[in-house]
Amino acid sequence: MKNSSLTTKLITAFIFLAVMVYFGIQTWRYFTDPIITSSVYVYRSEQAMTLNGMLVRDEEIIDCSEPLVELTRTEGERVANGKRIATVYQSAEALSAEQEVAALREQLEQLRYAQTAARDTEAALRLDSDIEGDIIAVRAALTSGNYTALGSNVSALKSTVLRREYAYRGSADLSDRIASLESRLRETARSAGDGSRAIVAPFAGTYSAVADGYETVLTPDMLPKLSPSEFERLLPAPVSTTVGKLVRGETWYYVAAVDASDAVEIAKGGHYELAITGVDVLLPVVASSVSRAEDGRCLVVFSGEQYLSYVTALRDQSAELILKSCTGLRIPKNALRIHEGQSGVYCRIGRQAWFKPVEVIYQGEDYCLVRPGEINAARESDVVFYTLRTGDEAIITADRLYNGKVID
Repeated sequence: MKNSSLTTKLITAFIFLAVMVYFGIQTWRYFTDPIITSSVYVYRSEQAMTLNGMLVRDEEIIDCSEPLVELTRTEGERVANGKRIATVYQSAEALSAEQEVAALREQLEQLRYAQTAARDTEAALRLDSDIEGDIIAVRAALTSGNYTALGSNVSALKSTVLRREYAYRGSADLSDRIASLESRLRETARSAGDGSRAIVAPFAGTYSAVADGYETVLTPDMLPKLSPSEFERLLPAPVSTTVGKLVRGETWYYVAAVDASDAVEIAKGGHYELAITGVDVLLPVVASSVSRAEDGRCLVVFSGEQYLSYVTALRDQSAELILKSCTGLRIPKNALRIHEGQSGVYCRIGRQAWFKPVEVIYQGEDYCLVRPGEINAARESDVVFYTLRTGDEAIITADRLYNGKVID
């Protein structure tokens, strides 16, 4: 009996000692060889310079001193030569009559479409998807703060909803209503036509409703001769009542005075990107000129050929000039390792560590941007397995790593 009790005590003590040794080893491994990982993700690194400058375009102001004017173009819209930009009304009655004509035309269009949709089941069903698309467009315009587009989107949604309503009512009385509206439209159009005149585009260009007085004092032709001090002393000319302006061509300019020490980083003819306050996209530009230094300042001029409609209303704007940029997979610098003479990173896959080769394309202060390295493997599955990609767990701190090492 005593021998059995002693044996039980020895077994219990042995198990307890084994458990304590196991936890001791795990604790020691945790503090001496902790496994810390970082998620791999796509990152863009930029070297940028802050500028405060002005946008320049080849512009012509369209004067108009009439009190009752209705604009028919939106900001940044292309206008053909001789096409209407605005309508001038001689009286409030004429303006009211023109608005009624527009409303009647919209109703007539809705009724004609409804008449067609009532005979065509597919056309009627398409209206449901059209309404959904219009709702999404309204929400997008509201979210982005584009209130110019919001007005037209709301109008389109209202029109589509009314078409759907007419279509599902049937077409029994639509012919009589269409005939009545056509007669009413002819009468109203005759009275409206006598009290208005059109303002048309003097040349083909891009319309802007904003005229600030710089159109004549800061032009593209004067930029090559402009000095930093002359640029900083520019003041806008007085602006009379206008209906906006037209921009010739597609080229626009951004001009700014910078310190001479910063100007040396800008190469004439170099390609850069501008991040302008208020514009949601990066604007590709070319450095057209860099002036001689004057009192430690240089005037730099950039030209752009894209996104003119985004900048027609902008003048005095701050911007970030992106001198260099690099996009790659971001990993912590201390996760980069050498395995058999090749740079790469060990990644945690399940409970094991596996080496994935990379090519370093940029080094920041505490991170690297890399692209997946070349993998020599006969099987496509091996190439996929060893290719670094977004979402991988890069191992930052761990000792004695090797392929297939079990990690906790």
